[in-house]
Amino acid sequence: MPYLIRHNAKEGRFGLDDEVKFWVKRAIDLNTGETKIIKLVFYEKFMAHIGGIDFECFRSPRKEARILKIVRDHQHFMHGYSVHDEQDNIVRVLDIIYGETLANHVRNKGSEMTHERYFYEELPMILDNYILCIEAIRFLHERGEKHGDIRRDHILIDRDNEIYRWIDFDYNFRHRENIYGYDLFGLGNVLMYLVGMGDALILELRDRQHPAFDDLREEDVNVVSITGLPI
Repeated sequence: MPYLIRHNAKEGRFGLDDEVKFWVKRAIDLNTGETKIIKLVFYEKFMAHIGGIDFECFRSPRKEARILKIVRDHQHFMHGYSVHDEQDNIVRVLDIIYGETLANHVRNKGSEMTHERYFYEELPMILDNYILCIEAIRFLHERGEKHGDIRRDHILIDRDNEIYRWIDFDYNFRHRENIYGYDLFGLGNVLMYLVGMGDALILELRDRQHPAFDDLREEDVNVVSITGLPI
């Protein structure tokens, strides 16, 4: 099937906007005229440190290809398929989801209203949709798979139907204690972000002389240390 490769895809992460993902291409299917995302093979690995436990994370095109088959009829995941190129690399062809990330959606709400108003007027509907996302992750776990990179910007709100959909399944990790633990940690991080209407950064609390700053304890702070991850 012929494709016209247009340009590299971009993704904002860890506060950086428009980071180029050189192995991810936006392309046009020359038979149908549809725009697709084509993910080439890119092997990357790094060490993550959470709760005093170190474990290796790495990209696995094979894992993402498996999950695309599993979720092909599930509305809360991105859809696509995989093919092998002439060198037997696993190339994934993905349908584009038009819409904003959950992170941007909450951030925009935060710029429009107080937290109290957000908490009572917006959060209930957001949580209803997020619970469906959690159930979608359970769907994966029940089939022996994990998402591997659960972040608030890896949920897109589909512009066509307002359905929350998970994207990017190619990260995998070796965690001997609990193979699903990193997913659960990520779900908790997203939940805190949603309830808090964004991140509450220590430096911002200090600079604003917020009354909560002096009452913070070590266990109140959420810190993830990742070594080797390009940001």
